[in-house]
Amino acid sequence: MKVTTLETYFLSAPLPQAVRTSTHVISRVNEVVVKLTTDSGLVGIGEGHGPFLYLPGPEGLRAVGDILRAITLVIGQDPFDVERIWQDLFALTYTSVRGIPTLARQQRQLITAMSAIDIALWDLKGRAIGRPVHALLGGALRRRVPAYVTGFYYRDNERPDDLVREAALYVEQGYRTLKVKVGGLTPEGDAERVGVIRRAVGKDVALMLDANQGWSLPSALRAAQLCAEHDVFWLEDPMPWFDERQTLRRLKAATSIPIAAGETEYSPFGLRTMLAEGLVDYLIIDSTWAGGLTTWRKAAVMAELYQIPMAAHHDPQIHVHAVAASPTGFILESFADPTRDPLWFELFRERPAIVDGFMAVPDAPGLGLELREETLEKYGVRIG
Repeated sequence: MKVTTLETYFLSAPLPQAVRTSTHVISRVNEVVVKLTTDSGLVGIGEGHGPFLYLPGPEGLRAVGDILRAITLVIGQDPFDVERIWQDLFALTYTSVRGIPTLARQQRQLITAMSAIDIALWDLKGRAIGRPVHALLGGALRRRVPAYVTGFYYRDNERPDDLVREAALYVEQGYRTLKVKVGGLTPEGDAERVGVIRRAVGKDVALMLDANQGWSLPSALRAAQLCAEHDVFWLEDPMPWFDERQTLRRLKAATSIPIAAGETEYSPFGLRTMLAEGLVDYLIIDSTWAGGLTTWRKAAVMAELYQIPMAAHHDPQIHVHAVAASPTGFILESFADPTRDPLWFELFRERPAIVDGFMAVPDAPGLGLELREETLEKYGVRIG
C-alpha cells in the first residue's frame, strides 16, 4: 500500500463573539485538514491545530508552498513506515532532506503540517487492518476516558452572572472538571473571578486554571497564593517558555498547587529535562500541533518512566485513542459551547459524544471519523 494523493485544506471558522486569553484574542478557530489517499483506495484523515500553517500576504503564500512541497515527501510512501516519515519531516526543521531545503525558519508551520500528515498515516494504518488507532498504540487500557471542559474565556462586558450561567451549562452537561482562563487580570481580579465560579459549582467539581503563559513569576506567585483557597486542581502554563525551567522550579517551591505544562513543545526532545527535574505534575501534549501521534507515543514513554499523568490538549476525537492507550493517560480537553469551536461541532458526520464527563473509546477502524464535505466547503480552502 502506497500513498498516492495528498489533499490539504485550511479551515477557518469565525466566532460569533471574540474571546480572550491572557495573551491572545481569539476571533476564529483554525484547522489544517489532510486527506491521504492510497493505491488501495483507502483514505486517511489528519488534523493540525491552530493558524500556524497559513501566514497572510505573499511571504505567507511562499511559506505555504515550501511546506506543501516538503510534506509531499509522503507521496509514494507506505503508511506503515510512519516513524521513518516522521524522522524525514522532522529533520527538515534543521537540515535538508532529499533535495528539499531546510525549513528551519518555519519550524512552527512545518510541525503543524507534519502533525496532520502523521495523524492521517495512523488513521490509514488502522483502516488498512480494520483496527482502531488505540490498538496500534498498544491497546486501550480503559474503555472510556474522562474529559474536562475549557471555558470561562474573558469576554467584553462580562458580569459575575455570566460566569455563573456558564458554570451551570457545563455542570448540567455532566462535566465534573472545568478549566478557567486566568492571567488576563490582576491576580486579585482573577482570584475574585475564580471564587465566583467555585461558589457556583460547589466543592465537588474540580477547577483547573490556565494562564496561557501570561504571568510573570511575581504575579504567578501572588495568584497561586490568592487562588489556593478555591481548591485549584492545577495551574497550567503559568509563565512564558523562555525561562520556564527556572521559574517553574521557584513557583513549585512556593505553592502546593500542582503544575501542568508541555503543550507548547513542538518536539518530545525538550520534555526529558522538564520531567527529570520534577518541574511539572501533569504533562500536556497536543498531537495536532506537536508532530502527530508519533510524538505522543514518544512523550508517553517518558511520562510512564517518570510516572507523570498525561493530559491531552484539544481535539478529543483524536486524543481519545492516545490517552486510552497510554499507561499514564489521564484526561481529554473538550469544548461544550459551539460559540467557542464551531469546527468541533460541525466537522464530523458522527461526532464522538461526551456523556457525564467521559468519552467512550471508539472501536471503528482507524480514528473512526468521517468528515462532512459540506463543512469543508463552508469553512475550508484547499491549499494543496
